[in-house]
Amino acid sequence: MTGATGFVGGALVRRLVSDGWELVVLVREQSQYAPLENLGATVVFGDLCQPDSLTDLLKGCSVVFHCAALTGVEHRIDDFDQVIAQGTSNLLQAADSARVQRFVYVSSILVYELTENTTGYTESMPLLTSSMDPYGRAKIAAESACLEARQAGLFQVSILRPVFVYGPGDRPGGFLPTLLSMLKAGRFRLVDGGRSRIPMIYISDLVDLLILAAEHPQADGQIYNACSAASPQWYELTTTLCEELQLTMPGNVNSRLVRLLASAAESLAKIGLLGKLPISKAAVKLLSHDVRFPTDKAEQQLGYQSRVAYRQGIIDCIPMLRESMNSSAGSE
Repeated sequence: MTGATGFVGGALVRRLVSDGWELVVLVREQSQYAPLENLGATVVFGDLCQPDSLTDLLKGCSVVFHCAALTGVEHRIDDFDQVIAQGTSNLLQAADSARVQRFVYVSSILVYELTENTTGYTESMPLLTSSMDPYGRAKIAAESACLEARQAGLFQVSILRPVFVYGPGDRPGGFLPTLLSMLKAGRFRLVDGGRSRIPMIYISDLVDLLILAAEHPQADGQIYNACSAASPQWYELTTTLCEELQLTMPGNVNSRLVRLLASAAESLAKIGLLGKLPISKAAVKLLSHDVRFPTDKAEQQLGYQSRVAYRQGIIDCIPMLRESMNSSAGSE
């Protein structure tokens, strides 16, 4: 597994170890990997951007879970391609050399071309072309490399496209911790009153689907949306967080203004005047449109079920978020 020190990877490690898997986790030497060893996982050191470091590390493994990726807006545009797209290609080559049987890749719903008049996005919908969003573009390239490897007969491949992932144990930089940080600092605004819905999935539901993608025969060669059955509006989520954590409700911003800012940022990035993209047109569409990512395909083919309702999931997260607030207040 890659990405084991992250939120999704860490939750998957705990489930797999509990289920009796013999697990090898690929980490960088500077990572905080002691908890993984304490769980019983075998730790090996390597770097996705250095293909030579991956040689022989996957020998003896039958399944690869590729969960590692860059997230957030603090990274340079070129870094996304290097780590996500090229890093995935490097890992696929190592998996081929090790005679891996199945490769499970964690992609993103940001690969879709989100349009004004479409609300539901199935796995066969067109991919992103109208935005230079570096994360979405890199994920598309990585997906393509995975499917090419399968077409070449190297191993079986399954791809998951998760929405915003939340749950206890999330790390700084994750969805809810980032939202909380922005609310606390007064840097978050509701777009058009926050009436659009947020596509979300609880961490244990995503782990369930990851394991199904690795074990189910019908998952080979397939792509699956990963989303909970029901998701809240932005206004509903921020209201809950502000009431529970005693924060001030955020103000409002017009979606047209945000789209103009994103368009301007992409134009500057295209001519090399921005090395980092603070917001993309694709991200604006995701934040301001009422978009849904049905999981009918995973339900019908794999028997997947979303088990944790949004309200229960948020209640489970409040202690973590309260502790995060107290920790940040103590460090100020």
